[in-house]
Amino acid sequence: MLNLLKKQNYNRYKRMVALVDGEHYPQVTNDALKKLKKEFNGELAGIIFLGGTEKISSGKFSDFFDYEVFVIKNIVKDFTSALDKFKPDIVFDLSDQPVVNHDIRMKIASFCFYKKVSYMGTDFFFENPSGHIKLEIPSISVIGTGKRIGKTAISAFIAQAYKKKGLGVIVVAMGRGGPQKPQLLKGSEMEITPQFLLSLNKKGLHASSDYIEDALMSKVTTVGCRRCGGGFGGKVYLSNVSDGAKLAASLEPDLIIMEGSGASLPDVDTDTCICVVGANQEWNEIVGYLGIYRIMISQTIILTMCEKPIADFKNIEILLNNIKEINPHASIFLSIFRPYPLGELSGKRVAVGMTARSIMQDKIKNYLEKKYKCRIIGMTFNLSDRPKLQNEIENFNDFDVFLSELKAAAVDVITDYAINHKKEVVYMNNVPSFRGGNKKFTGYLADLFGKINI
Repeated sequence: MLNLLKKQNYNRYKRMVALVDGEHYPQVTNDALKKLKKEFNGELAGIIFLGGTEKISSGKFSDFFDYEVFVIKNIVKDFTSALDKFKPDIVFDLSDQPVVNHDIRMKIASFCFYKKVSYMGTDFFFENPSGHIKLEIPSISVIGTGKRIGKTAISAFIAQAYKKKGLGVIVVAMGRGGPQKPQLLKGSEMEITPQFLLSLNKKGLHASSDYIEDALMSKVTTVGCRRCGGGFGGKVYLSNVSDGAKLAASLEPDLIIMEGSGASLPDVDTDTCICVVGANQEWNEIVGYLGIYRIMISQTIILTMCEKPIADFKNIEILLNNIKEINPHASIFLSIFRPYPLGELSGKRVAVGMTARSIMQDKIKNYLEKKYKCRIIGMTFNLSDRPKLQNEIENFNDFDVFLSELKAAAVDVITDYAINHKKEVVYMNNVPSFRGGNKKFTGYLADLFGKINI
């Protein structure tokens, strides 16, 4: 594996620390350290002992090794302290099961990424996520631990909140269907109609891209970008996000919001991070792809969909406890979403298209009918599955309005179908409602901007 570093010219790695355990005989570990020292061009700065006492007694580490040893007692609390002590730029793992399983290795990778340290073993390599551009304008990243957890809705809400405070806000959004060159869209100066979106679709553009949704929902200027690929730590392979960020900065707004895509992160360093976590996500799922890293770099955590039947209250408690252990200084907010139509529904027969889980059907139907005095005649939750979506809407009873989220196939299937059948199209926003009140959260946002605008 070290040969791989040499072949790829990773000469910037000057200082290494090795991870060892007590399940290997000390002499075997020492021989491995000698080999490591010989193959690595830089300095082997020390050892992090991860545990295990089958072949080594816990109190005699210094007797066995010629390097300074940092003993880990609690992986969550101690590992970053060990990195602070040795200040490596790369960690090499000589440990093995049963001391270190895959969950622990994912935690170690997260801790390394948090400290901008690369992490590798005999057959794996996690390159630290450094080298991003830094914006000179106050900036916030809105990132997430997965897809379909409400990240775009949260971004739109935050943009609207700052706009109401009189700030000039630009949202830079990246997506898997974003434009080849960063696309500027002035949401406050243009009307984004179903016909306009269909015209984009006919040009071969993804008319449901997040930057268009942000512009429609929050009425701010947005920049659309694209990306391809997403690593464990959120690093993308192909991206024009940095160009999009530079375009946004050239307009000299008061604030730039960088919006992630799925679990992938914008390749731009911002002043602060807000991490969106779905309350329906299992903690092991979050750990498994370096979700801990996303939580560690965020000063604000928002749990979305905190209600039954989509999320179990016991799971919410597990998430909260683990988040607080990983990042005890983060401000945590709990929220739910409610649909907000951007057009009139009163007295009309309404078909609904959403990406929400179908178990929410009764709750959403009852809410819309009671709140907006309409009658729901059919609902589909298959915006991301075009064949199923097409089949479902063709079997709906007659309706007056198609109410849809602006996601996935909302334009090329739903909007196209509705216009061709002379039906009205109304798009919906998903508005978060925060526990403790939205005023509390918007007040927090005002304080957050004050801290970064120094």
